[in-house]
Amino acid sequence: MSYPGVQNSSPKSPASNKRHKCPYCSTDFTRHHNLKSHLLTHSQEKPYVCQTCQARFRRLHDLKRHTKLHTGERPHTCDKCGRRFARGDALARH
Repeated sequence: MSYPGVQNSSPKSPASNKRHKCPYCSTDFTRHHNLKSHLLTHSQEKPYVCQTCQARFRRLHDLKRHTKLHTGERPHTCDKCGRRFARGDALARH
């Protein structure tokens, strides 16, 4: 995916830490990959589709997290009470 004003380069030295700037909101990133991921927040594009319910997502990570709702997968277990959670952040809140 390409965006106007975004170059496909990497930092040349440690001094050039935040070299990748979002052309829409001017947020800075140290890695081009992080900028590319961030740019999806400014886009209406949702290329990742759940095969079960057709829900659409901007990032593959979000689709994978969503898919656990359909599979019933709950790999995160509370050591104190044994309750299981699909997501680590839900276990942490518990």
